[in-house]
Amino acid sequence: MIDQKREGVAGSPQPQDRDRATDFKTFMNLTNRQIQDRRRHVFQEWEGGPFSHLTRLAIPHQFAHHGFRFAANGHLFKRLLSVKVYCDSLTGVSGSDLDEDPMVADLVTSGRIVFTSKKVSHTVTPGRICIRDTKASWNFTCAQGTRVRVVTIPRHLVLSRNGSPGALDQAYMSDVSAPEVRFLMNFLQAIEKSSSDLDGSPHTQNLALDACAGLFAGMLSHRSESGPEDHPNATVKAAKNVIERNLDRHDLSPAMIARTIGVSVRTLHRSFSESNDSLMAFTRHRRLQRAHDELIRMDGAAKVSEIAARWHFADASHFIRHFKSFYGATPAAYVRDHGRAGGRN
Repeated sequence: MIDQKREGVAGSPQPQDRDRATDFKTFMNLTNRQIQDRRRHVFQEWEGGPFSHLTRLAIPHQFAHHGFRFAANGHLFKRLLSVKVYCDSLTGVSGSDLDEDPMVADLVTSGRIVFTSKKVSHTVTPGRICIRDTKASWNFTCAQGTRVRVVTIPRHLVLSRNGSPGALDQAYMSDVSAPEVRFLMNFLQAIEKSSSDLDGSPHTQNLALDACAGLFAGMLSHRSESGPEDHPNATVKAAKNVIERNLDRHDLSPAMIARTIGVSVRTLHRSFSESNDSLMAFTRHRRLQRAHDELIRMDGAAKVSEIAARWHFADASHFIRHFKSFYGATPAAYVRDHGRAGGRN
């Protein structure tokens, strides 16, 4: 396993044996002082590595005082890279107009990345994926605290299946719920689970490369040119995932949710309204369901006031009112009736 972690250094680990599948880990943690040191070329060690298609990298001045953190963890073999990345605010160019620049897929899970070419701009928000040819340079801006699944594959493997460079002129943008995107993610998970089979087996690695190149080529051939506004569910799905993971937090709020998924509070509320739902109604509903499950599990042993406080209702009466509106009975009556029904069974 190649694992390079050095404070203040961007590692670009390289497998010495190209026939071996390699666990890929690299980590960068810069202080404001290191960022401001003009003598340092902090991204120099990325040159010649899997991230070498990224150039003119800069940490925006307004975020530099927070320092900069980057971490990538995944697999690398035969120039197929599949990693989960955390990245603080960063700008730069993806692609150097070279034939050896890779095809790259970015699937954002939190935060935001904006890619801009001479003709078009794509904003990749949580629950969205962008696949692009980096031979055509893309300026990019990565938001603070972005998490993204990154996959890179040699360009010539995809080009050989699409027939002409013109087929790669436009990026593929889609929602993560699209069948082909789900299939790609399942394929990448299979690679992770089969790392021991890939290690030291060039034939198996070639099969994986061929399969991934075929997926990229097929998705680019049937690209979706619709933007995020045509997929209001993308923002809603990402927000609901954040809500589900943080129902027990007292600071769960529209501002916190919007910040986590990389959209404005206004966009967040608009996306929910377009899906005929309400952000706060969904949050209250899910907290009611958690409180309901706790009541049944405790068989009435827990005090209503304790459950109301645990799931962040204003007070017991507020919780009882919403519980009765949703379940048709007060918590005490509901538990009593549930116990009787269980006794009859």
